[in-house]
Amino acid sequence: MSNNTFEDLKEKYKLGYRCIRTENEHGVMKIYLKNFETEKTDTLFTNDDEEINQINQYIHSITEG
Repeated sequence: MSNNTFEDLKEKYKLGYRCIRTENEHGVMKIYLKNFETEKTDTLFTNDDEEINQINQYIHSITEG
């Protein structure tokens, strides 16, 4: 698992991807992303609790805006 999933997520957002769903099972967070312009999808994974919190806050701040 990547140690910089949060940075990967921010980079994907810059490329036009958006989070369409998250799952958290057995301490592993899965972040499902889709670029609606290109119709491409990607999935990121992390099992780092601090990073999971950062990702949740980031996604929440983006969707609130």
